[in-house]
Amino acid sequence: MSRSVTKPLKRFTDTIGNSKKGDYSIRLHYNAGDEIGSLARYFNEFMIRMEKYHGRLKEKNLKTIEIQKTLKAVEKERRKLLIQLQKSQKMEAIGTLAGGIAHDFNNILSSIFGYAQLAQMIGGDQEKLNIHMNQILKSAQRAAELIEQILTFSRQTEDEKRPLKLHLVVKEALKLLRASIPATIDMVTQVETTDMVNANPTQMHQMIVHLCTNAYHAMITSGGTLTVSLTTVDEIQFEHQSKDYFQPGPFLKFMVKDTSPSMNQGAFKKTYDEDSTTDNDGQETRLGFTLIETIVKDHNGLSYIERITGQGTSFFVYLPIVTKSVSTAGSLIGMDVSLKTGEETIMIVEDEHDLLVLIEELLSKFGYSVHPFNNGKSALDAYQKAETNFDMVITDMTMPHMTGIALAEAILSKNENMPIILCSGYNETISNSRIKSIGIQAFLKKPLDTSELLNTIRMVLDK
Repeated sequence: MSRSVTKPLKRFTDTIGNSKKGDYSIRLHYNAGDEIGSLARYFNEFMIRMEKYHGRLKEKNLKTIEIQKTLKAVEKERRKLLIQLQKSQKMEAIGTLAGGIAHDFNNILSSIFGYAQLAQMIGGDQEKLNIHMNQILKSAQRAAELIEQILTFSRQTEDEKRPLKLHLVVKEALKLLRASIPATIDMVTQVETTDMVNANPTQMHQMIVHLCTNAYHAMITSGGTLTVSLTTVDEIQFEHQSKDYFQPGPFLKFMVKDTSPSMNQGAFKKTYDEDSTTDNDGQETRLGFTLIETIVKDHNGLSYIERITGQGTSFFVYLPIVTKSVSTAGSLIGMDVSLKTGEETIMIVEDEHDLLVLIEELLSKFGYSVHPFNNGKSALDAYQKAETNFDMVITDMTMPHMTGIALAEAILSKNENMPIILCSGYNETISNSRIKSIGIQAFLKKPLDTSELLNTIRMVLDK
């Protein structure tokens, strides 16, 4: 009994007990012709089937993992190509805008040169001199706004969204486009709402420019009317609805319409199925609809294309409205505009000589003791020698040898409470959150506004 039953069964239980969980290679070695031998053979056959089954499962899992890896690689490549497409189409659109930008700048410069020359001829007539100087200032402000529009369009901050007054973006984009549109094309603008959407300003600007560019390209040879409208609607127009879109209203409804009657249905389908098409003269007529649809979807919106034979093409975009107002916390809007004087000692660091002299003269005129430096290294040396007790540092960001950021970090490592104002004409390399985390108390964009600079100095010093 012990030899034929008890001992074989104990070997079986020991074999199974000592095996690892999920090990299907276990076999019971007992070849006798009795019932215990039959149990061992049945067990071994069962384990063989289980081993084969799990081998097939493992193979399928490996294939699934490989497929998932492949899909991830494909998605990564798709995103990379989409970014490349976006950059390429930005350059195409900037090329389209170049004429309008040059036209605007030449008008602005003509105004500045003209009024400056008139101011030189005035002599002692202070009233006329003030009038001419105000015109120069207005023209300079227009130039600054134009630069800001160009920078906004070229920025790469694709993901940042905030409550946005879309009607202002529409007006900015159309202002840039207007000078580029041929005289044979009439432009009609119907902006009837000031409601906001949660959106990325750069991408909205890009979408508007692309759609308007596409529309007027379609009418270059025939002429026509380009209509741009922005309205608020409670729901999406019935024929524009999609069974896959469930976002509740109300919406901003943006429309760009051209009156190009010559495009037949086949050409129309080809135009909107592809990213671009080429007309008989070899000119690219439609740009970036893959990119436009991607932008719209990323903003929880819906797009719709409508072609009416003989009347033209309309492109509709619906974007959900947000009711939150834009925060003005930390803004200079609403500050006391009276220009206050001061007696503090201020370090000015600026590598542009004329601007350094201008800021020194301005602050000295308002009572401050000003110490100018044309580079970060000499400024830091002067601060470390402690021969002067500085109450504030105002520094440019982009300078040779030592940036304004590096200078600020070095000074704040010595005195974390030192008030620092950072100035820059192009803030692409560092975010506002990074500026605050360093300890810099204010950031001003160039060109510097006199009132804003003086008010910011007092705001920071009086904290």
